[in-house]
Amino acid sequence: MILLIDADSTIPNLALMKLAEFYEDAELIRLNLPYYPNRKKKIHEIDTKEYDKVFCSVVFGGNKEFVKGENIIFGGTGFDLKTKLPDHIEALPPNYNIYPDNDTSYGFISRGCIRNCKFCKVPEKEGNIHQVRNVDDIVKHTKVKFLDNNFLALPNHNEILAELAEKNIKCCFNQGLDIRLLTKENSKNLSNLNYLGGYVFALDNVKTIPLVNKKLSLLGWRKPWQLKFFVYVHPDMPIKDTISRIEFLKENECLPYIMRDISCYYSKLHKFYVDIAAWCNQPGIFKKIDFTEFLERRHLTKNREERINFSKNIYYNRG
Repeated sequence: MILLIDADSTIPNLALMKLAEFYEDAELIRLNLPYYPNRKKKIHEIDTKEYDKVFCSVVFGGNKEFVKGENIIFGGTGFDLKTKLPDHIEALPPNYNIYPDNDTSYGFISRGCIRNCKFCKVPEKEGNIHQVRNVDDIVKHTKVKFLDNNFLALPNHNEILAELAEKNIKCCFNQGLDIRLLTKENSKNLSNLNYLGGYVFALDNVKTIPLVNKKLSLLGWRKPWQLKFFVYVHPDMPIKDTISRIEFLKENECLPYIMRDISCYYSKLHKFYVDIAAWCNQPGIFKKIDFTEFLERRHLTKNREERINFSKNIYYNRG
C-alpha cells in the first residue's frame, strides 16, 4: 500500500496523481496547510508503518516542517527545486480518482519561461519555454485549467489556441498570460475561446505600464472589468509604484489581484499590505468604492481611527 500526502495544494496535485497512476494501490490524505505564515498551522504526525512507501508533495516553502513521520519521501517546490518524478512516472496521465470531487482537468502544455523575474522560481526549476503535452493529453473533463507559466511565449501557441476554439473546450490559463506578448493574432484567438471566468494577465513592474497600456488597445473585444491582473508586491518595491499600478488598472476598468510575497508578512507595513490586498482582491468592492471608504467600512474596532489612518497615510502619501 502506498500513501500520498497532499500537504498544501489548492488544486488536485499532478505529481501525486501520476504516482497514483503508477502505484495502483495508493491512497491520499490532504492536510490543507495554508500558505500564509501568520495563520495557525498544526503539526501533522503521520503514521507510516502500514505503508510500503509514503510520498508527500509540498508546494509552499516552510510547510514541510509541519509534516512528521518516518521514511516520508518529500518533493515539490516547497521542498526543493531539484527533486522530480522519474521520467517513466512523469510521462503517465494523472489519476483523478484520488480527488473524487474534482470536475476539472489540469495540466501543462508547456513548461519553463522566457523571463527571469527575480521573485520567480520557474526558470531555475523548468528552464526555457518548451512544449511537454498536447491538448488531448490533458483534457479529461468538460473543463480544463492550463497551468502554463508563460503560454504565449510558446512558438506554436496560436495553433493551440485555434484548436481549443475549434473543439469549443471550456478552458482558462490559470497562471495568467503575458500581456507583453499580445498581438492582433493571438488576441483574436483568445477572444474565440470558450473561456472560464475573466482573462488574467500580470502587471509586476511599474515600468511596463506604457507597454501594457498599448497592449490593452488590442483587447477591444473585452468587456469592462473582464480582465484581471496579478500585481506582485514585495517590501523592497516602492509603495508609490504599487499604488501607480493599482490606479492604472482601475482607470482602465481592470481588476488587480494583489500577490503578496511572503516577506510582506514580516514587514513593518504588514497591516497596510493586508488592507490593500483586501480592497483590491474583492472585485465587487474595488469597482465601487475608493480605499478610504473601504477602510472606514472594514475597521469597526476600538482602534478604528488609528488603523484607518495608518493605511490611508501610506496609500495617499505613497509610502
